[in-house]
Amino acid sequence: MQTPDTRRFPILFQCRTPSEERALRAVAPRSVPWAFVAEHEWQCKRNHSQSVQRLAERGGLSPAELVHVLRDEQWDLELTDLDAVPELLRRLDEWTALNV
Repeated sequence: MQTPDTRRFPILFQCRTPSEERALRAVAPRSVPWAFVAEHEWQCKRNHSQSVQRLAERGGLSPAELVHVLRDEQWDLELTDLDAVPELLRRLDEWTALNV
């Protein structure tokens, strides 16, 4: 029997103001299951030229960066972290329902 992967991938909070950081931390997860991100390793490499492991070592990805990875699309500045959180949570719920 294979041991489940319990590693977590960190969510990076890079906010311009303390109030923005408080708002983001109130709604965004601090981390997500490793496998949730690892399924999109190639997109991490495409967007950030780094593996999932290296990104985690450097603090993770912001909610907006992570949503672009999960969408398998290139990262851009149009999606804000606060706007990305609902989609991140929806995708995480869907992934969890299929993988638990």
